[in-house]
Amino acid sequence: MSDTPDTDPLEEWNRINKENAEQGFASALYSSLTHTSPIIDRFSLWLLAGSGASGALLIAQIENVLPYLTAKGFKVCMFFLIVSAILGFLAKYKALRCQIQVEMQSKLLELLAPIFAEHEQAEEQIQQYAEQRGMELDTELSFGKVVEEFSKPFPRWVKWLIKRQVSKNKGGRQAGHHIAIKAYVGQLRFTFWQAVMFIAFLSAGAWYAQAI
Repeated sequence: MSDTPDTDPLEEWNRINKENAEQGFASALYSSLTHTSPIIDRFSLWLLAGSGASGALLIAQIENVLPYLTAKGFKVCMFFLIVSAILGFLAKYKALRCQIQVEMQSKLLELLAPIFAEHEQAEEQIQQYAEQRGMELDTELSFGKVVEEFSKPFPRWVKWLIKRQVSKNKGGRQAGHHIAIKAYVGQLRFTFWQAVMFIAFLSAGAWYAQAI
């Protein structure tokens, strides 16, 4: 329902109230999901540490290992370890992106709450004085001006990225959560394949050891 002169104020209030509750519900779901990122990150770090320790041990004991694994088996095992480690680093990068976005989102909401409360209080008083004087004032905040002021200390290429991101997510109330969720999904994907590669390393080691 659009906000037209024929719209009943009560209906519009009800629409806005429902929309805010629905958006809040979605935000809560996003937030509860991304807060599990550190748990997945710990598992990924455990795998990464295992890959590093196993690789270091294989290289340090290469003379003792080769008779049991053969040169081919050694190379296959090292390949799986290296791929697992690379995937672990990528998972860590995605975890950092997700956790940074979550922290930014949380801190931003905390800092904005008193700002909006103060603006709303002053806005009501200004509108009352404006009505008494027969004036019409635009008291809505300009997000464009906020972004422009925020972008001032950054170099041109960062300003361009900020402008591009704002334009891309224009009108999206869940844009911040979407960024975190995309990073979270990437973290899950890389961690999964990291674990698969580590299991492949263990399987390859067992296979070539049995072949001897």
